[in-house]
Formats: sequence, structure tokens, C-alpha cells
Amino acid sequence: MISKTFLRQIAAVAIVFLFSFPGITFARPMLRPPLDVFADTAKLPPVNWIRSRKYDIKHLSIDLRFDWDKEQAFGEETVTFAPFYDSNQLTLDAAYMTINWVKAADGTPLKFTYAGKDTNDNLVITLDRTLKAGEQSAVKISYATHYVNEADTDSPIGGFGKGLRFIKPGPNDVNKPRQIWSQGETEFNRYWFPSYDTPNDFRTTELRATVARPFFVVSNGKLESTTENKDGTRTFYWKMDQPYANYLTSIVVAETTPVVQNFEGTPVYNYGYTNETKEVAATTKNLPATMKFFSDITGIRYPYPKYSQAFVEDFGGGMENISATTQIEEMIHDDRELLDGDSESLQSHELAHQWFGDYVTCRDWGQIWLNESFATYMQAMWDEKLKGHEEFLYNDVRANQNTVLGDWERGNRRPIVTKYYANKDAMFDNYAYPGGGSVLHMLRKTVGDAGFFRALNNYLKTNAHQPVSTEDLRIAFEESTGQSLDWFFDEWLYKMGHPVFDITKSYDAATKKLTLNVKQTQKVDENNPFPQTRYFQTWVEVEIDGVVHRVWIDPKETNVFTFDSAAEPKIVNFDYEGTLLKEMTFKKSADELLYQMANDKDVIGRRWAIGELEGLAKADKAVEAKYVDALLVSAEKDPFWRVRRAALVYLADLYSPQPPPGQPRPAAKLDPKVEAVVLRLAKDKESLIRTDAIRLLGQTKDAKFATQYLAALNDRSYSVIDEAAVALGETKDPRAFDALDKLAKTKSWRDRIMVAGLNGLAALGDKRAFESALKVAQDNTASGAVRTAAAAAASATANGDPRAFDLLAAQFKKALAENDIPGMLSGLQAAIKLGDPRGQEMFDQIKAKFKDNAQAMTVLGQMEAAFKANLKH
Repeated sequence: MISKTFLRQIAAVAIVFLFSFPGITFARPMLRPPLDVFADTAKLPPVNWIRSRKYDIKHLSIDLRFDWDKEQAFGEETVTFAPFYDSNQLTLDAAYMTINWVKAADGTPLKFTYAGKDTNDNLVITLDRTLKAGEQSAVKISYATHYVNEADTDSPIGGFGKGLRFIKPGPNDVNKPRQIWSQGETEFNRYWFPSYDTPNDFRTTELRATVARPFFVVSNGKLESTTENKDGTRTFYWKMDQPYANYLTSIVVAETTPVVQNFEGTPVYNYGYTNETKEVAATTKNLPATMKFFSDITGIRYPYPKYSQAFVEDFGGGMENISATTQIEEMIHDDRELLDGDSESLQSHELAHQWFGDYVTCRDWGQIWLNESFATYMQAMWDEKLKGHEEFLYNDVRANQNTVLGDWERGNRRPIVTKYYANKDAMFDNYAYPGGGSVLHMLRKTVGDAGFFRALNNYLKTNAHQPVSTEDLRIAFEESTGQSLDWFFDEWLYKMGHPVFDITKSYDAATKKLTLNVKQTQKVDENNPFPQTRYFQTWVEVEIDGVVHRVWIDPKETNVFTFDSAAEPKIVNFDYEGTLLKEMTFKKSADELLYQMANDKDVIGRRWAIGELEGLAKADKAVEAKYVDALLVSAEKDPFWRVRRAALVYLADLYSPQPPPGQPRPAAKLDPKVEAVVLRLAKDKESLIRTDAIRLLGQTKDAKFATQYLAALNDRSYSVIDEAAVALGETKDPRAFDALDKLAKTKSWRDRIMVAGLNGLAALGDKRAFESALKVAQDNTASGAVRTAAAAAASATANGDPRAFDLLAAQFKKALAENDIPGMLSGLQAAIKLGDPRGQEMFDQIKAKFKDNAQAMTVLGQMEAAFKANLKH
């Protein structure tokens, strides 16, 4: 499952907001857990032992109908099982249901008690005889669901919800399609069928569902039949013969026209909307190739009779239901949106789970990294295959490490594997995803590619269709490589922490020796009760003027290494290609860093040098001048486009630093040489570099660039148009209103161009836009993105009209109720621009909501100060 934070279809300004509010919404809360006899268990969260099983569930056969108005499912289910010991009972998990009756396989009524809510073993069935241990039997249950599944935004897993979700049009969204979808992870399938709802039991399934035409039903395994009924309904019959964990059972009911593909004879279905088949095909074009790649590197051919993706509304991200992934509908792009970004990461992540998470499944939630970290790293390896080695290093390995280090810095700390946690859903955090992904990359580098992929194959083959633990993985790696790896698993998985290196170097011209002193300076966190690695041992690669050496770091404070070198090296790059999850101080002169920035063959080394130089440049004007020159060269000539983009971002930070939240950005002033380069970058082949260049030009608010912005409104890239529209509005050029008004009426994919036009009109502030923006904001047939942008435009152009605040307050109240962070942010920004004193109510409401979040309150305080300052003007 991925609730992407990496997946969020949010504007850049909302992402900034999320960075400022690290504990809200998409950033899942983190607990602190481990597995160590020396841990201070008195201070730890509760221990979670693996659940004991009284019965082996063999098979579930589910038959469903639905009441859309009451948002209920009516089911009959046959449960086939065998007790581990002699027993005359069967207990199951069933949440918020009415149990109508329970019968034996021969139809004999059985007694039962049902406790209702969401607890384990709350449906207790008394059998008509005592079964011997291992004796197989079956019961049939008639039931109705009662849990009305809302977005569940207060849950640590965000907007996935629990059990069944009914999607229907409403007064604020009359065009929303009718759909039903399920969400089972973690233990939420008990909300729509009685079951043993814990991942340490595998069983097969059949699912029949009867729905009105023209709805289609997607579920697990193979579609055995579709029956057209005389009452205008049809019944779909899906069967999954391979055993799997309970939470991976799923259903989607929707109107759909699938885009059908094929992987070596296995059908692949992409169940998109009937009017989006072209876009679905464009978005998913690489899916069969990804299936082949994962089959090849694991040595296990995709193991199920079909693979499908169903794209639905209001879903929290992606969910790897066995053979039948459910995806967020916003991951679909048209060909123009694909110029700026794709959904390969989400698509490949969920597909990877079919091996890691479905074929083998974590035995308990403290082992969730075995599902999520593998999917994260498989996704990264697909990026490498599709987009190249530098993309893999920069946008996967480095990005994963930075995410984990950021959490550590904020005090969110735990081992990756643990039994100590208060909330199983909160285990789906950055340690389970990029944290474990970083560990897998280090494991691969430790044992080598041949050993790594041989071990993966051993792990999957040995544990096929079974629940697994971390020890199963360690054993598979040791058997496949011959290496003892208990030290690796102990320091990186069962204990928490990472090395913090302080590195110094010296060169002896007489002996022609380079000496590296590598000191580990990390400290034990005395306030954290979990076991911690004091000193790390590991292989590390050191690049010296293009030659890579591999050395072993012993688990002690200081390691000293010497290398032969005929001359003093110009580049000494510790941890070539950035393999280690680490922090590092390696003091170098500005000239050394400038040379490394321009000449290091390692993309991570070049990017590191850029970041190190920033601090030196801010302290020394002479260094700053050299740094700017180097950034200009890098922005145009670095061989990897993401480094070019990073150089441009650093330039923007120098010439147009980010103001405090809610404060207006002063007009930037660019040096002529900087201006010349940025103008060239505004025509770069990479759309995101064009986007960033236009953003920086726009921050000058200089009307002399208006002609460039007008031309950029015709760019193929939506992101470029977004920035060009706002930049044009900021110029107050007399041509701006007509151009932006036209843009705001232009139809496009996801209304991207219309939203850009409205944002541009908001920046322009021309009162002629008010009436049309107000009308669009009140139009319940318009998309949410359009209505939000229109409300902001109406606020910015209201010129004192009281209707603007009434509209803004209503939208803000809705965003607050739905925990819609981007919507709240947009509302606050609009309130600042509007300058209506009643806006104080909005700040009071949001501060009450986040009163316990110190970081959020700091940002809100800054925005509130900007609001009050604007009132005085």
C-alpha cells in the first residue's frame, strides 16, 4: 500500500505547506519500536505478539448484493476451516454487522453470539458437533454490513478508510461517479465479510457480486463467469485458487472500459473510466514491461491468472490487493501531463507487492517492512531500468535516505523491525517505506548483485504463499551468499540509528600517501527506550580522482585508511554513489568543492558539493560570486537534468528566498548574467526546468518579461503554463487580463489550463475577474480544483464585495471538516489577500484543530501575522 505522500496530486504551494506541517495528514505519525532484550520495556509502547490461530481458514466463498442508498452490503458467506485442536466452536472477526443466521454445511441452524464492534473473535459460532484436530468443515453465514465508511481522515493511514466505501454524487460534486471499493489493509476486511482478519493465515477465495447494469465488478483471481439476470442486474464470479492473506481480498464496482494488455499470455486489465481510455493507455503503457522486469530479477514469473488496476475516486493512494490493485484515479495523465511527470513509481510499487506482500506476506505488522520496503526498492530498480542509473541514485536512493534522515531529525525514531507499537496502522511510516528501502540497497551493495538476486529468488521460492518474518529473509540471504549477515540485520533492522561521520583527510607528498580519518560521532538517544547501534560496521566505497576503492569500517569510533596517490587528489569522495544511510561532515575548501561540483563522475558527489558550497557562499561574498558562476554553468551543462534543476533552485534561493508563510515575496533582482541564463533555461528541453526558470523570472514581477510569459501560455507543459500564468498576472501588463481570462475558459485535461488561468487572474487582481470567478466557484458541476482556484481568484479581485468572504468561509469550513490540507492552505492565503476582518474566524478554527502541533502552530502564527498586517493596510 502506498499513501503517497508520494502520490499527492497537490500544487507546489501545498507541498511547501506539508513540509512546514510535518505531522499532518499525509506524513504518517511515527511510533518508536524494537526487538531487543536490553530495551527499557517499561517505557516502550505495548508489545504485539503474533496472534494465535485456533483454526486454519481454508477457503471463503462470498456472495454480495448492495443497497446504494443505505450504503450497505448484504452477504452470504461459506467459511471452510479446520481446527488445530478438537473443538466445537468457530470464532471469526466481524465489525459492525447484523448476523442474520449461521448454518452448517448441510443447512442445520447453528447457535452463535455476536459482540458487534471491531474486536477479534467477536462472532462465536457453536458447531453441531466436535471436530477433530485437522478435520475440515464449513459454515454458512448470512449478514448485512452497517459501517458507513467515510474518508477516515483521522486514521494514521489517511484517506483509505475501512471496509467498503460507497462513492456517489452529492450536492457539491454532482459529476462524481457511482462506485464501490474496499480497503482491507490493515485489518479492515472484517467490515464487509466475517473472517480471520490477521495476516498470518492464508486461504483461497471465491467472490460473487450482483450489481445493476452497466456496472462491472473487479476482484481477485480469474473472472470465471458473468451472468446476465432478468431483473437488469448481472452477477460476476471471481475465483482465486492460490492462498493469500485476508486483507488482500478486494472488490471494486464501477462503470469502466478496460484498457487490455498482455504479459506473456497473462491478461492485464486497466479498469479506467469510459471516457479516459486514451489517457489510461498512455499512463499504463509500460506495465507489461514492468511485469517482465520483476519476473526476471526475482526469477519468479508473475504468479497469478491476471493482473488488474482499477482506478477509483477518493482513494488514498494505491493498494496491492492480490492480482487486483486498486489505484487513485488521479494517477491517470494525458500526454501533456506526462511531459512533467508520470505514475511509474506508484504503478511499479503496487505491482512489486504482487511478489513482496502478496506472494509472501509479513506475518505481523511489526514486520511490514518486508512488504513496503521491498515494494519501495523494486520501484527504485524499475526507475533504474526505465530512466537510468543516475535517476535511480538521485531520485530514489538519495531521496529515500533524505526522507528518513528528516524524520530522525524531527525526533521520529524507531527500529525498522519491532513488536512494540501502539497502533498497527501507524507502522506504515517512513521507516517501513524509504527506511527499509535504503537498507535493502545497502544489503545489495554488501552481497553484490549476483548474491542479492539469488537470495531474493530463494526467499520467494522457499516461502511461496506463506506468511514470513525478517528471519526468513536473513536465512535466505545467508544460504544464498554464504555470508553471515546477522550483524547487518542487527544494526540496520533490529536496532535504530545511522552513522554520523566526521571525515578529515591529509596528503603526505613525501610518501605519496592520502590518509582518511573516519570518525563516527553519533550519540545514543538517551530519551529513546529502543535499542540503538553504537558504532556501525560496513563496507564503503571511496572515490579518489575517479578510481573507486572499497574499504571496511570496523564498529569503533575511528577508522584510519591510507591510499597510494602519486599527487594530491583533486576529488576525494567518501561513500561513492551515496550507498550508506548516513550523515556526514567532510570539510573541504571552496575550491575543492567547486572542482568536485564540476568534475565528479558521481552524480551524488556533484549534488553534495552544491549543497556544501551554499553554506560557504553565505559566509563569504568572494565564495558566493564563484558559487553563482558555478551554479550557472551547472544549470546549463551538468550531464544530469536533475542536477541542472537543483542548480537553478539554488540560484532561486539566492536571488529570491522563500518568505515566511503568508508573507508577500519581495520582487527579485537578477544580475544580467543570471537573467541571461534563466531566460535560456526558460526554453530548456526539460519541462520542469522551464517551469522553474519561469517561476524565478516571475518573482522579479518585471513587466519586461510579459511577452515571454504570453508565449509560454502556449507551451505543451501544464506546469509551464501554471507558472507563466501567475508570472504574467504579477506583471500587471495590460495584455494580461484578456490572455488569462481566455485561459480560464479553456477546457483541458483535469481542467489544468482553466485552473492556471484562474490562478493568474488572482495574481493580476483585476476586479473585472470577480463576477466570473464567483460564478465558477459556486458552480457545483465544476471540479473541486476549479472551484478552489475560482474562490481564490474571487477573493483576490473582490474589491470589498462581501460575497467573496461568504464563499471563502464556506469552502474553508468544508476543507477543515475533510482535513483537506491544501484546501485549508488555499483558504488562508485567500483570506490574507482578501483582507476581510472576518477571516480571523478561519485562523481561530484551524488553530483549534492543530493546537497540539507545535510546528503547525508556528506556521499558522506567521500566516496570522501576515493576515493582521494586511488588515492594517
